[in-house]
Amino acid sequence: MKKPLLIAALGTGLLVFAVAHSQNAPGFRVVKLPASDDRVTGMYCSSAKACVIATSVFGGAGHLYATDGQKITSTLLTGESQLAEALGTLGTINFTGLSKVGNRLIAHVDSAGAAFISATGDITKASSWSAVKIGTLGAGATFGLNQQMGIGTKDDRWVQFNSRQIYDSSDAPGAGALWSPLWSPVSPSVPSNFEALKRADPKLCDSDPSVSISPHLTQPGYVAPDLTVILYPSGARNQRGTDSPGVCISTDGGKRFYHVEFKGLENSVGPLGVTCLNANKCFAYGGLDFAADSAAVYSSGDAQKGVNSTWTKAKLPNLREDTKFRSLSFAPDGVSGWLVGWSGTGDALMLVSTDGGLSWKDATSTIRAFAPNARLHAVYALDATHVWIGGEGGVLLTSGN
Repeated sequence: MKKPLLIAALGTGLLVFAVAHSQNAPGFRVVKLPASDDRVTGMYCSSAKACVIATSVFGGAGHLYATDGQKITSTLLTGESQLAEALGTLGTINFTGLSKVGNRLIAHVDSAGAAFISATGDITKASSWSAVKIGTLGAGATFGLNQQMGIGTKDDRWVQFNSRQIYDSSDAPGAGALWSPLWSPVSPSVPSNFEALKRADPKLCDSDPSVSISPHLTQPGYVAPDLTVILYPSGARNQRGTDSPGVCISTDGGKRFYHVEFKGLENSVGPLGVTCLNANKCFAYGGLDFAADSAAVYSSGDAQKGVNSTWTKAKLPNLREDTKFRSLSFAPDGVSGWLVGWSGTGDALMLVSTDGGLSWKDATSTIRAFAPNARLHAVYALDATHVWIGGEGGVLLTSGN
């Protein structure tokens, strides 16, 4: 296949698309984003020609864009003050990711207390998007203004995962829904008798469901749409709790989380991101400045076993000591995967896997011409040939045509 030769200017906020070949080494074509200061934080496609791009803007308002794979077709939402008011917060808001739950595509935001943003129907139409009231907490309590990390539902029960606390409700999200705190083991503890539960069952996770890293992480926790598995990192930098590096995992819809330790990581350098392809195939990854052994990837093929699940450390290529991984995605085949981040102060980094995540190869050379100094924050694989990668400076790369 002959590859097109195109020139991209990173600083002008270009949207970059890639055409993949059998070795996961793409060629590229370019589409311009409306805003050059966007940090791409998430992508979702209902088809190869109907996708939504989520962004954040440092000190400003993030965006949701629609694209047909050739160009940006519209700006769906901008996180201006009117939208912030509907979410129960002030100022502007930013979008930190996208997830599909039932017939809704939900756009997670960095600060919201009263609603979430979602679309039904054609996700590329602005009229499909609205602010949906979450509901209330009892006794006059509030959800706070924490980052939204995931939501799921099963058997008429809903669970939402916000930074620092997880909630559940028997009501569907709406103005009249009543929610209750479900899990937050670090003071103030939820359940309130957590210390007694921990003494009776030492394998319970006592890590705070939050990792404080700037800018906001795009995969800080994972909620399966049907609640089959919920997980978040443990033993990470700036995370409260005493658990060693690993994951906190729930297979009962968030009622109890159990700690699974990862061998080979020192204290305080646990994973920063988690994601799952399905209820069993899950991944955790990390990477910090000035922590040479923190850049690691672990995978599980039996995550539904919860505390008894097994996690394997992946084989990585030789990387710089200051490597940061920030997003991981696998195609539905479970074989082809992509992992992105950066090294140094901002040298783009992309790894690929062709064995289900057991080993990874450095494929950064295939994107370096288009993102030489871009921190990459998000990757999304619709399938093995349509993959989107996004980062700072308006950079977004996708394979396929």
